[in-house]
Amino acid sequence: SMDFKEAGDLIYIVGATYNELGGSEYFRARGFIGNSVPEVNPQRAKELMDRLSLAAEKGLVRACHDLSEGGIGVALAEMAFAGGLGATARLERVPLGEPLDRDDFILFSESNSRFLVEVAVGNKGEFEKTMGVASFAVIGQVADSEMVEIYGRDGKRVVSVSIGELKEAWQKPLRW
Repeated sequence: SMDFKEAGDLIYIVGATYNELGGSEYFRARGFIGNSVPEVNPQRAKELMDRLSLAAEKGLVRACHDLSEGGIGVALAEMAFAGGLGATARLERVPLGEPLDRDDFILFSESNSRFLVEVAVGNKGEFEKTMGVASFAVIGQVADSEMVEIYGRDGKRVVSVSIGELKEAWQKPLRW
């Protein structure tokens, strides 16, 4: 399931992030369209998903959420309020498929074949071994708090919001 399970667990991103916000919810909310729509690399996607499935079969994955609509930002919020636990994440650790110099692009990119994965600290080595050469990195931890905090590429906090506020915003109808 996607809900965070235990404070102290590691948060991984699996898959590379690209400048792929064309048609994204983030751009739409700001009145932009964008030209860089997400592309799928079928071979890379299959390998990544096979490895992630194996990790899940081994019991190494405590929670998992795809990074589609809204990218890292939305998935992290959904995992936090679904589990009632906060999180801390660092964007400078996100594996990039190309240079990206904007925190908001990293946070809201909708690149395909990416997942946020919760892994117990004791399973770190086995999870990483199972993932092999796939693109992945620890980007944060589940927190015993009601806050989601995200730090940008420069180490400065760019998001600090309660899971209650996130859930309320998520439940509100969009007004276009």
